Amino acid sequence: MAPLQLDTIGLLGALEKISSAVDFKKDLPLNVFLQEEYVFWFFERPLLSYLDLLSGLISENFRNFGSDVFIKFSGAENLVGSGFSIDGQSIDRDLQWLSKESQDFFCGAVGYPLTIFNGSCDWIAFESAYEEFGVIAVKASSMKAGFADYLDSSFISRDEIVELALSAHPDSGIAKVFLASYNLNVKEK
Repeated sequence: MAPLQLDTIGLLGALEKISSAVDFKKDLPLNVFLQEEYVFWFFERPLLSYLDLLSGLISENFRNFGSDVFIKFSGAENLVGSGFSIDGQSIDRDLQWLSKESQDFFCGAVGYPLTIFNGSCDWIAFESAYEEFGVIAVKASSMKAGFADYLDSSFISRDEIVELALSAHPDSGIAKVFLASYNLNVKEK
């Protein structure tokens, strides 16, 4: 079993949805999200290498939103083979296949940025080739307690990125840039 590769019509529909929420002319660490009602979590990339986290994220999506999940490589480019849909029937097998096949970006046919989102764009994970961290944006108006609890327990929360920014860790500089880009103010200790 493998995730469903989006046909031309499905790919155009997915591109229309994600392009209304993400500005593909920008890249991380800038805020790439077009709407201002988002709440943010962060993750170490590549998310497709952390299958347990991604599987949990997608499973929580089905529990809380009941919507298919789309995985789109190459940003807003309308490339055959760059979009996939996961319907929740065999999440782990679908993700194992996708992780394995995307290690070389389908023999170089696709690339970054990578977006993972549900059908209503209630949440969007965005990953760039240029940053160590990716961002998960969740619409505040769509927030479900179970989904937020999973994100808090499995991904890097606002409080944790603030803590990282204030630390002496090598990633503190990039954490500060993300905080500034996403208007998550932090005061020096």
